Amino acid sequence: MTELDQLISIAFESNGNQNNVNKVYLALLRSPLFIPVEKNPSLQLRSDLENEEEPFKPLFAKIDDKYFILAFDTLSRLTEWAGEEFSRIHYVEISGRELISGINDGVYLCLNLGSTFYKEFSPDEVKHLKVIVSRINQLKGEV
Repeated sequence: MTELDQLISIAFESNGNQNNVNKVYLALLRSPLFIPVEKNPSLQLRSDLENEEEPFKPLFAKIDDKYFILAFDTLSRLTEWAGEEFSRIHYVEISGRELISGINDGVYLCLNLGSTFYKEFSPDEVKHLKVIVSRINQLKGEV
């Protein structure tokens, strides 16, 4: 059980007590996350990556006109989710703060899909997390 698992469990058991929910948000932002991304064999050289607009392309699902992006708090959860398809994808490790900063409006964040402590962050929650990231950046003097 990871720290995020514990905090999600506590928040769920408290029926969404805001203090407990905030603890989940802060833990998510400081956690390293593993994001499944498209495997692009044509981008083998570092110079090729530098010429790309985006250094990687996250895998996402579109269901009923809603977009979902996946993130896992451990590499083992990502590999378990991917199963036999793991060799067909790549992954990147980034902080939750970096992930939230880069998510487009209207996208759902699915944390630990397939695990006991799966958590889906709605676009409104992602927007709230973006506000928190913005405040953190202001306090740290970052843009």
